[in-house]
Amino acid sequence: MAAPARAVRFGAGLLGHVSAANGLDRVLAAAALCESAGMDSFWVADQRWMRDVYVTLGALAASTQRIQLGTRVTDPYIRHPALTAVALATLDEASGGRAVLGMGAGGSGFAQLGLRREHPATAIREAVALIRQLWAGQETEFHGQLIDWAGGGLEFRCRPDIPVVIAARSPRLLELAGEIADGAIVAAGVAPGAIAWAAERIAEGERRGQREPGSTEILHMTYVAVDSDVAAARRAVRHAIYGVVAGSHPRYEFLRAAGVEPPPDLVAYLNSGGRDRKEVIGRISDDMVDALTIAGTEEDCRAGLAALLAAGVNHIVLAPVAADETDDIGCLRRIADAVLPHIRPQNRPARH
Repeated sequence: MAAPARAVRFGAGLLGHVSAANGLDRVLAAAALCESAGMDSFWVADQRWMRDVYVTLGALAASTQRIQLGTRVTDPYIRHPALTAVALATLDEASGGRAVLGMGAGGSGFAQLGLRREHPATAIREAVALIRQLWAGQETEFHGQLIDWAGGGLEFRCRPDIPVVIAARSPRLLELAGEIADGAIVAAGVAPGAIAWAAERIAEGERRGQREPGSTEILHMTYVAVDSDVAAARRAVRHAIYGVVAGSHPRYEFLRAAGVEPPPDLVAYLNSGGRDRKEVIGRISDDMVDALTIAGTEEDCRAGLAALLAAGVNHIVLAPVAADETDDIGCLRRIADAVLPHIRPQNRPARH
């Protein structure tokens, strides 16, 4: 039996550097804009050494009424998963049941803290298992390959079924999301081939976990820049995808699924250990920009987002990128006002 059809949903989250540069008031303003535009979710990056994700989410819980609030994303290394369980359960209580745990492999701040990202699929699997046991009120011990918990439980009751979504662009993490998570935040780019490839990996995970097909909500982290100056919009998203390009090396299955090969000079530079931001960005091809992002006029962005929905994405999570680096919220406002109304299902009017 197939899972029931899902309502189309929209959300947004500012990239980490935006909140670092602009302050908590700008993040609160962005979430308020999303809520007033009728969006469904708002996400906060967990990146060191930027403003704390849980303090920020607590402020958002107090300043919003309806929108879901999630981490995009935290990881199983920087904090013990039991602490993550406590933080999300507290956020869920503070927000009236609106918390979502977004988890991924991470990497920010690891070098400074002497941490290593080892076996991320195993670490995430074990972290989610322990977190769910604690949310369920179990007094438990947990001894995994990477995660260890000597015993005990939370000292307060919480909702046991707080949603868990896994951000992924690698095959193993996409399959893990299909196997154990409520949703998968696909970070494999916007090309139809990449979406189809990611969806098949998620479906394989569902089969492995003996879950009904379509049990996993497919979210999509979408880098989008809207500007009448198309060249400026494309320059902006080039800068935004530096982390995707450098952080994925040498695994580019998601690009190849889109029919795109990373340029040889880019691969050679990354093979040499080079990670200079300017050097990497200068080697990103136009084909990579097209495969990974949506950038251009309002009409271009409408077409790009509509194509994501047609490809089977259930929940678009916008990562707005402004051609003017100081105005990412202005970019988000323009998307909310001039783009989403044209692709939102007719039975989903914006709330004001």
